[in-house]
Amino acid sequence: MKIATLFRLMTEIPAEWQQEFLAEWHYIRYLRARAVAWITLIYPVLTIPLLISKASLIPETGFSHALTLMYPLGIGIFAVSAYLLFSNKAVPSPRDLQPRNIQATNLYLISLVILFNGVFAIIWASTGLNSPYIVGIFIYASLFYRPIKINLFLYIANFFFYISYISIFSFNFSITNRIVAYFSGILSTGFALIIATSLFNSIVSNFVNRRTIEQQAATLGDTNIRLNLLANLDGLTQIANRRLFDLHFDQLWQQLGRSNTFLSVLLCDVDFFKRFNDTYGHLAGDQCLKQVAGMIEKSLQREGDLVARYGGEEFGILLPNTGKEGAIAIAEKICQAVRSLEIPHEGSIHGQVTISVGLAWVIPSPHRLPEQLLQSADEALYRAKHDGRDRFSYLEGGL
Repeated sequence: MKIATLFRLMTEIPAEWQQEFLAEWHYIRYLRARAVAWITLIYPVLTIPLLISKASLIPETGFSHALTLMYPLGIGIFAVSAYLLFSNKAVPSPRDLQPRNIQATNLYLISLVILFNGVFAIIWASTGLNSPYIVGIFIYASLFYRPIKINLFLYIANFFFYISYISIFSFNFSITNRIVAYFSGILSTGFALIIATSLFNSIVSNFVNRRTIEQQAATLGDTNIRLNLLANLDGLTQIANRRLFDLHFDQLWQQLGRSNTFLSVLLCDVDFFKRFNDTYGHLAGDQCLKQVAGMIEKSLQREGDLVARYGGEEFGILLPNTGKEGAIAIAEKICQAVRSLEIPHEGSIHGQVTISVGLAWVIPSPHRLPEQLLQSADEALYRAKHDGRDRFSYLEGGL
């Protein structure tokens, strides 16, 4: 049966969720069927001796010959229950459910209806009680609900079997007794159909609502991530902005102070950038900054390193677990990388875009202020500019 047919006349399930819903629905039915199967596996062993015994609670009637049919019915119930339980291992999740598990569940549920209708009819013919059928059909409807079209077929077929059994075992019953049995059977089957369909539509609605909420939560989470990125990224260069630099710097200062590990800071400045803007225009200046930022970012290899636009044409770099040698190596690499861009710059003494770098390093401690490290890197940057630019510089002792 097509999925579209299954879900007609009820809450519509989006196409991308239908397979997931079917897997969950079949899994719930499978687990419930196994639970009921343990009960129906024990049922024949306990009830058949009771029903056919001379000391049975059921009084002796002219229909006692019908009780002999309890043997094949009980054996049938025992067989289909054992088949479901022992030919199919319990599966841990809907994803592990196999087609054979679904087929075994359907076979068990259909067989259960047919066989127990016979049991109910015999009880009715022997005792005049129709309540076992009514209770049984309501329990069945509450546990194993389905879409409306499948329900219609199953409950009409179920009532047909029930009426057939009643007709076979009640040939000496009065017309009034038969009418009562037929009428109560019609009402109980009809109400069971309504209950089963309503329950199925309810789980469909719950599933759709749950998946909608999960989807909205995921979308909201993605939106929050994007907003967080936008709040921490520089709009022009698409690297970290000053806000993220400051946050990361404070975190590293605390973290590396506890582990007694070096933290290095590099402050970089594009040489003669004002002249570049005056000569080539601000659009060219923006493009230049993008290229320089991208090249600096490529020069950083480790996951914990951070480059940020520090302000204007300045960039800041944080290098955790890095002392003097490592910081010098990165500074030298950055200067060479920017040179390799070979961006023409008539206003520069070097004839192309270059960068100056000031670096400083220290082991953070409570006796020092983080601003001192930044100030040392800034002083080293000023020295690199004073010494001719296109180079890096540092203060002896780092801080």
